[in-house]
Amino acid sequence: MISLNTQVFLSLNSSSLTESEAPQPNIDWTSHPQWNHQIGWKYVLNNVRLLIQPSLLLWLIFPWLEIFPNSSLLLGLHNLIDSINQFPTLLLSG
Repeated sequence: MISLNTQVFLSLNSSSLTESEAPQPNIDWTSHPQWNHQIGWKYVLNNVRLLIQPSLLLWLIFPWLEIFPNSSLLLGLHNLIDSINQFPTLLLSG
């Protein structure tokens, strides 16, 4: 049995955070105009859809960005997707 508390794993965990990485600011995800605060699987599904839209948009327009390069748009989408990837995991009880 391998323990995650062994020295090797502890050193990997401590070295994964570097000083150059700045902590992400607290983002109020619920301030999106279409975010739904009601409880239910349909509302959760709608909120998840809002979270994955930027990634889908990037993959839809990526072929056009190869024809008409726009580094600012590409950088902005990557920054948006990086911020959305900081969203805490949804733990749903059903």
